[in-house]
Amino acid sequence: MQLNDTLIIIESPNKVEKIQKITGAKVFATAGHFKGLTQDFLKDFDNYEPIFDFTDERKKNNIFKALKEAEGKEVYIATDPDREGYAIGYFFYQMLKNKNPKSVKRAEFFEITESGIEKGITNAIPFSQSNIKMFESWKARAVGDKLVGFILSPKYAGIFKENISIGRVQTPVLALIVQRQQEIEAYEKLPLKEKVDYKIKAISSKNGKELSLLNNNLYNDKQEAFSIINDLPDIAKCYEIESKEVKNSPKMPYRTSQLQESLSKRLGISTKEVMDCAQKLFEKGLITYHRTDSNAISKEFLDELQSHLSSEEWYQRREYKAGSQSQAEAHEAIRITHYHSFNQLDEIAKENNLSPKEKEIYQAIYQNTILSQAKDCINSITDYTFTIKAMLFHIKSTKCLYKGFKGVFAEEADEEEEEDKVIQDIEFSKEEEIVIAKFDTQEFKKKAPSPYKESNFISLLEKNGIGRPSTYATYLPILIERGYIILEKKGKEHIIIPTQKGITLIQTLNNKEEWITKAQFTKEMENVLDCIAKGELKYTDFIRPLHQKMEFAPINQKEITKPSEKQIAYAEKLAKEQDIEIPKEIYEDCKECSAFIEKLNKTKAPTPPSEKQIKLAEDLANKNNLELPKGYKDDCKVCSAFIDKCFKSKK
Repeated sequence: MQLNDTLIIIESPNKVEKIQKITGAKVFATAGHFKGLTQDFLKDFDNYEPIFDFTDERKKNNIFKALKEAEGKEVYIATDPDREGYAIGYFFYQMLKNKNPKSVKRAEFFEITESGIEKGITNAIPFSQSNIKMFESWKARAVGDKLVGFILSPKYAGIFKENISIGRVQTPVLALIVQRQQEIEAYEKLPLKEKVDYKIKAISSKNGKELSLLNNNLYNDKQEAFSIINDLPDIAKCYEIESKEVKNSPKMPYRTSQLQESLSKRLGISTKEVMDCAQKLFEKGLITYHRTDSNAISKEFLDELQSHLSSEEWYQRREYKAGSQSQAEAHEAIRITHYHSFNQLDEIAKENNLSPKEKEIYQAIYQNTILSQAKDCINSITDYTFTIKAMLFHIKSTKCLYKGFKGVFAEEADEEEEEDKVIQDIEFSKEEEIVIAKFDTQEFKKKAPSPYKESNFISLLEKNGIGRPSTYATYLPILIERGYIILEKKGKEHIIIPTQKGITLIQTLNNKEEWITKAQFTKEMENVLDCIAKGELKYTDFIRPLHQKMEFAPINQKEITKPSEKQIAYAEKLAKEQDIEIPKEIYEDCKECSAFIEKLNKTKAPTPPSEKQIKLAEDLANKNNLELPKGYKDDCKVCSAFIDKCFKSKK
């Protein structure tokens, strides 16, 4: 592909070189949002038309350079294929109108590969014919979130006498966490007999395997169970045998929430880390777009897989639907972009300079993609019922009849399987008698609530209709930063615990502003945003009811001060050095920007001294017979301090 006199607009600077190489076009990256709501973003309370401006002077200058470059050229606006990406592209499109480009089209790249980019360019449409309502939906979300923050946050900061942050989405997320904590505390206060039931189990063995036969009667306490045990003989007879075949299907190709849940649990890392690695894999052209609510795989890629895998005995072509909640039929699941063998994983990781974590995540996506096209695993589950003095005891045995997808890769058993107490390949005949070595009790907790895990919290948000794939991973870091929750390590997992500050905030809001804590309200508002994108509702259908919930309160604009351009530039420099994504809040709030800078400064690698400094320090050490300090070659401050000390001692 050779696109002459063409300008392609994208978001991430990390994709520029690759897209330029594939297309031959000039490629410009906006580096995310370059326009945002101003400090006094709302003056018109009839139509709620907001005011936008550049986030900082540096980005403004870069955009004007791109606009100049666009004159007389074909322009493809290929910002990310979601609501946020469309909004960035729309702002650029609006500014292009007076720059006389040859044409302006909207292109969507779902994979950064030659075929993916060629497909995006081929299917591009005039921007004027694209879904402008997507921008209206984004605008409603942006204005609505700021409206809530500007009205409620200062109000409750005054009540609490400290910095308080309230958000349209983050607050109901916190409310879910606090509610679960309250359920746990209420459960813990119950007397033991209301929390626990007991069953009787009989311990035996066969072929060297210990067996546990369970009676399904429930007892309030151990004493009651043991009073029954004392009268039981030590022989059990097989009374009934029931067998059935059970089919297990492979997991669907990942959508965002499933990717985050599965890999956070599997690798013991945060959902944000999962998304950061997925972003890099997408930019390197190894996987499709990673912010998606679809499980579908394109026909073209299914054909590619079939051409390579049809000779495999376990292969089965499977088609998956996008799902009723999917925002765009064009979106696919998260999958690999090209088929290759499992043995090529190391080579691909080396070629693309993948970190160990990125390689693990790529391997998981690779396996998920391949296994989604495999046959079911078939097991025979047999339930053996034994009688012991007219009491029925049960034990289940499983036998694999066909491995299907489970035989493709040598993987560890799923957690669900590990938890299922099923004995492998044990057979009994009817009337067979076995000796019971001993009886005991087994404890069963009555619907005991447990803290949410970070890994499965994403699926809870999805189930409750809170947020979107592009935002799932952002809520917990925000709540941690605000001091509302903590993550506590438990094995490989992280459990979510609300702090007293978070609990008190939700309790206060439940008494004064309960609507903002309810997941149902947020879900309804997300549905309104989707309807705006479809043209079924207007922008004001979102904003006016939201403002009405806050009794049309005036906006408090004095509480938040914008950071200076120097602050933003320094924050961006630190973020680039440490390869960290910049939260959008730092462009709006001086306090947020300062906190971000302070946090990064703590983790910033020390600046190494110059060769002249190192040589001077070594010469002084030799001359004065002194020992050089630890780290003098790595840290400029350490080296300078030693040199100063030497010169001062001479005086």
